[in-house]
Amino acid sequence: MKRIEFHNREREIKEIKDLLDSEPSLITFAYGPMNSGKTTLINHLIEQLSEECAPFYINLRGCFITGYEDFLNVLFEID
Repeated sequence: MKRIEFHNREREIKEIKDLLDSEPSLITFAYGPMNSGKTTLINHLIEQLSEECAPFYINLRGCFITGYEDFLNVLFEID
């Protein structure tokens, strides 16, 4: 399969960088259709961050989540 290079995501990059530059208050989620480039976008941004930043990234692909409790179990690995 031919890979499409990362491009045309300037608006999303700016939105996320603006969130990172603001006062932290909430957890931020990137969501959208499968294979829309969310993971690639996040990895691209992480590479651009300064050494002062310590991103906390959890890829939920492959996790079966049907509700809030499932989400918490996956996020915090609660058995």
